[in-house]
Amino acid sequence: MRPTWAEIDLNSLKFNFNQVKRIVGSDVCVLSVVKADAYGHGSIAVSRALVEAGTDMLGVATVEEAIELRESGIKVPIVLLGGVQPEEAELVVRYALTPSIFSPSSAEAINRYAYRVGKRVRFHLKVDTGMNRLGLGVDEVYCFLNCLTSLRNLELEGVFTHFASADSDSRDFTLKQISSFNLVIYTLKKAGFSPRYMHMANSAGIQRFPESHMNLVRPGIMLYGSGKLGQWELKPVMKLKTRVVQLKSLPVGSPVSYGGTFVTKRPTLIATLPIGYGDGYMRRLSNRAFVSIKGFRVPVIGSVCMDMTIVDVTDVPDVRVGDEVVLFGDDGIKVEDIAMWADTISYEILSIIGKRIPRIYV
Repeated sequence: MRPTWAEIDLNSLKFNFNQVKRIVGSDVCVLSVVKADAYGHGSIAVSRALVEAGTDMLGVATVEEAIELRESGIKVPIVLLGGVQPEEAELVVRYALTPSIFSPSSAEAINRYAYRVGKRVRFHLKVDTGMNRLGLGVDEVYCFLNCLTSLRNLELEGVFTHFASADSDSRDFTLKQISSFNLVIYTLKKAGFSPRYMHMANSAGIQRFPESHMNLVRPGIMLYGSGKLGQWELKPVMKLKTRVVQLKSLPVGSPVSYGGTFVTKRPTLIATLPIGYGDGYMRRLSNRAFVSIKGFRVPVIGSVCMDMTIVDVTDVPDVRVGDEVVLFGDDGIKVEDIAMWADTISYEILSIIGKRIPRIYV
C-alpha cells in the first residue's frame, strides 16, 4: 500500500452532529448531507455513524449514491436533493428513496411506476427562492401541485429551498429568501396542503439564521468540521497524511519538478511525498502550500505532480525517510488553509480526495 492515507475521526463527526442538535433543539429534525462520498470522507461509514448519532434522514445528490447506501444496509429515509430523471423512476420506488420533485415528467414517471407496483412515494417539493439553479419558482408552486393532484401514488412529505449566500457578510439576500419561502408555506397551507417537513437551513443557515430552522435542517460541511461561523466549536473529521519516500540534497540553482517553476536559492534538502493531483492534492498548490513534518511547517516547492509532491525540509532537524507528514487536519494546517492557498473552498478540497487514498476510521 502507498504510504498515504486519510484518517477519519468518527467521534469528531458525531460531536459535530451533536453540535447541530444543540443549536436547533430537540424539536427540529436533521437531514445529514452525505453526497459526494460524504464530502470525501466515505459515505457508508459516515452514514452509519450519523445513523448511530440519531440523524433522521440522509441527503444525497444522485440515485447511485442512494443505492450504495441502501445496499450497505442503511434504512433511514434518503432524500435525493438533486432531483431525479424520469428513467430513474423505477429505482426510486424499488429502493424506497425520497425524491425531490420540480419536474412534471419526473413526477408522472414515478407515479406511473409506483401505481404499477402498488406503492406510494413520498416526495419533497423543491422551490427556488433565489439560487436560480433547480426548483420551481415561487409563483409556480400552487399551479404545479394542483397538476399533481391526479397523481394518486405521490405524497407531498416536504417542501424545501436552498440558500445562495447564507455565509456572506450581508444578511439581506438570505432574509429575502426566508421571506419568500414563508410565503410558499402560507400558500400551500391556504390551498389545503400540509407537508410534514419544511426545510431551508444549510450549515450556514443553522449557525446564522435561527429563523430558518423550521422543523428540519440540512447540515453539510459543518458535520465535517469546516464552515464554522459562530461560537459553536467544530472538530475536523479528516486528517490527510503521507510519509517521506525519498530525501535528496540539491545545490544552489537546482530546478525542482516539472517546468522548473522553483529553483533553489540555497543548498536545499528536499523530500518527496507520494501524493499528487491524481489523489486530489491540487496542482494549484504548487509553490503555495505548506505541510507539517515533525511539527515544522515546510513549503511545497515546484509543481505538484500526478503522484508526487516535493517539499523543502532543509530546516527540519533529523528528518528521515518514513517520517509522517500531515497535509491538513492537524499540526496547525487546516483544510481552510489548503482552500485559501488553492483559491477555492474547503468543500472542494475535501470532496476531491481520491478513491486511491484509503480512509482509515478511528
